Amino acid sequence: MAANLKKCIPYLLTLLATSFLCVSLYMWNNKYTYNDLQPRNGQLFVTEADLSAPTFLINDWEFYPDVLLSPDTYPGDYMVYNDIGQRTRFDGLGTRTNPHGCGSYALHIYLPSDTKTYALELPEIFSAYKLYINGRLIASAGDPHPASYTPATQAKVVAFDSCGQTDILLAVSDYSHFYSGLVYPPAFGSFSKVESLHHIRLAFTLIACTIGLLFSLFYVYFGMRMKKRAPMLFAALCFLMFITPLFPIIHCLLELPIFPWYALELLCIYLMMLLVIILHNRICDAGYYCRRISTAVSATFCLMAALYGLFSAYLTVPVMQIFSRCLFIYKLAFAAYLLLTAGAAFKRLNSSSKPLFFAAIAYAVVFIWDRILPIYEPILFGWFMDFGSLIIICAMGYTLWRDLTNAYINKLAFEEENHQFQKQLAMQELYHKELSGQLEERRKITHDFRQHLYTISGFVEQLQHTSASDTNLEELKEYLNTLTTHTTSQTGMITGAFSENTAVDVLLQYYYFCAKEHGIHIDIRFCMPQQQILPDVELCTVLGNLLENAVDACNRMPMVNESKFEKSIAVSSHETDGQWFILVENTYDGIVKQKHNRFLSRKDTKSKRFGIGLESVRDIIEQHGGNLDIYPKETVFRVGITLPLKGSD
Repeated sequence: MAANLKKCIPYLLTLLATSFLCVSLYMWNNKYTYNDLQPRNGQLFVTEADLSAPTFLINDWEFYPDVLLSPDTYPGDYMVYNDIGQRTRFDGLGTRTNPHGCGSYALHIYLPSDTKTYALELPEIFSAYKLYINGRLIASAGDPHPASYTPATQAKVVAFDSCGQTDILLAVSDYSHFYSGLVYPPAFGSFSKVESLHHIRLAFTLIACTIGLLFSLFYVYFGMRMKKRAPMLFAALCFLMFITPLFPIIHCLLELPIFPWYALELLCIYLMMLLVIILHNRICDAGYYCRRISTAVSATFCLMAALYGLFSAYLTVPVMQIFSRCLFIYKLAFAAYLLLTAGAAFKRLNSSSKPLFFAAIAYAVVFIWDRILPIYEPILFGWFMDFGSLIIICAMGYTLWRDLTNAYINKLAFEEENHQFQKQLAMQELYHKELSGQLEERRKITHDFRQHLYTISGFVEQLQHTSASDTNLEELKEYLNTLTTHTTSQTGMITGAFSENTAVDVLLQYYYFCAKEHGIHIDIRFCMPQQQILPDVELCTVLGNLLENAVDACNRMPMVNESKFEKSIAVSSHETDGQWFILVENTYDGIVKQKHNRFLSRKDTKSKRFGIGLESVRDIIEQHGGNLDIYPKETVFRVGITLPLKGSD
């Protein structure tokens, strides 16, 4: 029982943390709960103390349906009190099926007696309006008159000087959009407070756009470099994260028509959900039919959303209601699908799905709170579902980044293994070539040695049957000395020339000839200790990496006739006081790249990664209790290795 409860703790914490986030947003980032100062019966009384913060004008606006009022025609014949956000269409009280039309909003604000500059932040109003304050036209967007109707929207801040009774009249027409009139509560207050709120909101939106764009470029780079599809899909998702918050900024800067901007904005939202589904299926390794069905459903809703936005001018109230119900069902199914597929993958011990499973829990909790707390309008940050989507996207980004990192590390390891394999193959070819040459020389010597035997036999017979003189004996000795010298000069370097260990000797011979081919003077004085400290594979890895770096460093130096320093490599080892010391020295161009006391690779000038060879040597030496010391001097690069002998203190 206790073990099961312990396993549930992370899920409970995720649920509680997400619930805390939603409740906090509802309490402190909600226009409907921001302050208690609200109009009553179309009137708002404001004191100096009330001007310390903006007021969101929500309750009890005077609403005159199906009429466009102006200061000359005000008041109208029929009026109801309307809360902003209570109705999103001009279909009145639900008595007609046409959602479009016109209407006028009026509010009377009673300000302090001193004339001051006030501001009214106007959100996007659909789809054309004229704003009058105290009988003067202050702002407009498009043309709301039915005979010359021109839809346009723009979110803006309008400033005006006033005192005492201030009358606000907003005449709106809509024949183009699925929303009509004043849908989002406007902010009212002192000019500095409202302007600051407006700029802060824009700043947060701009930060969100910038982050989305940077992540998009980042994953495009790695997707192209690693040649993987998933990072490219995530880059497209991040690009949509850049585009979607960009629309409010554009609507603040420019007065734009309804078509096609809002259809495009709606399409981007559902394209994000489609990409989330596709990436989620790939990461969680969902079944074939699950992937096909979920992708088809999401693609269908993308198409429906695009058509809904494009043909919003021709929609009826029943069609809008049907789409709204379908949208609710789709979001519910979307949350349930993410949760079930991530949970199933997590149960299959798919480690990549664990972050997505917790993110799916958070998304489901956000969806529930979005239904429980429907009266929510963000002040600075996004909607509930925006945060749910952000959590899902961050979990996907983390999972893909982890997979990319592992793939990149595996790629580097594979490249290093392939490099070592090619090096071993080259050493084997060189060794085979040397052995073949030595065998051929020995065959020649064996063949020619018969002639030498005949000559020696003749000398011996001459000494036995004749009265040999000292001169004949000296001639025989001279001939034998010449034969010995000639035979020795015909033999190449053979195994055992540098050490008693065959594997090590082959490696040293390979780099000896490699250095000679590149015009590098090399001196090898290497002796193995009495007891084997490192396995042959690890010892060859250590020596091979150090000698390869030494040859590369010498090759990067100028030509000998252009430099006063000769290219050279020296390898030595000795055993003293229970320690085995290895020293590799080489000349170099004096350029050293370091970061955090570690050496960067110079094989790729564009790379900022650490040298794999030195790090591999360091790991092997430290595993056996030894030390790796590196001393880069002005012209000589020294690497010293100290290894304790077994049984020594």
